[in-house]
Amino acid sequence: MESLDFDDLDRYLLAQNGRIIHQVWFSTGILHRRESAKAYAKLKNCRDSWKIKNPTWCHIEWNRQHSMQFMKDFYPEHFDMYRKYKYEIQRCDVVRYFFLHRYGGLYADMDYYCNKPFDEALQKYSGDLYLVKTPNGITDHVSNSLMYSKPGHVYWKKLFMKLEQNKVKYASYYQKHIIVMYTTGPGIVSSVFNEFRIRHSLQWFPSNEFHPFGISDDIKTLANKPDVYAIHLGKGSWEKGDSKFLIFLFRDWKIVIFIIAVMLIATMISI
Repeated sequence: MESLDFDDLDRYLLAQNGRIIHQVWFSTGILHRRESAKAYAKLKNCRDSWKIKNPTWCHIEWNRQHSMQFMKDFYPEHFDMYRKYKYEIQRCDVVRYFFLHRYGGLYADMDYYCNKPFDEALQKYSGDLYLVKTPNGITDHVSNSLMYSKPGHVYWKKLFMKLEQNKVKYASYYQKHIIVMYTTGPGIVSSVFNEFRIRHSLQWFPSNEFHPFGISDDIKTLANKPDVYAIHLGKGSWEKGDSKFLIFLFRDWKIVIFIIAVMLIATMISI
């Protein structure tokens, strides 16, 4: 990618007819440089799985500089929004939607493991756009960690409009996790997906085949599972204390209720 002129790269990707696997890794900004290098090395098994299982697909890994140039060159009407996001993870989120709109193909998070060739999934699921339903028990909620689209799908234009509307909706007094989720992350993706799902016949990949483990599950092995196409490890390299606290509440809400109950009983006894 580094050796290609950006215009040549664009022409090459457009010529792939949507047979592209996009991944995004910003080596600075999300983590400190040393932490970033360690995290990147740990994800090699996942990253390589897409290349090994899909040798006839074009695989491209977008970095911070190329993503910025891409937005400036091809979506100048949204470049100001993209440039001014508070957090780097917001740009990592947003740029993947624009890649899929322009080039089509498959986007996969760097901590997603490919278990079966994606052509096998497309033999079973033949629609123009699929997001992945979350396994976390939230009704009609989809993830932005694995997405497939034909180029130019109308869903992305609807999402771009919502991104512009939400760029200032969540003020700085919200915690980082809430800001990211509902300005660029799964929260806004699900909102637009459900708003236009019936009108534009939007579809999702089932979680049991494409996202079998939720945040409450302990993933102990990536051993081959014949009915599973892909597995999300959910490393969450961008998450900080507020995200981890919210995940703790989701996973261990029974413990939280127990602690509150004990504290209430203790207070009543002491009165």
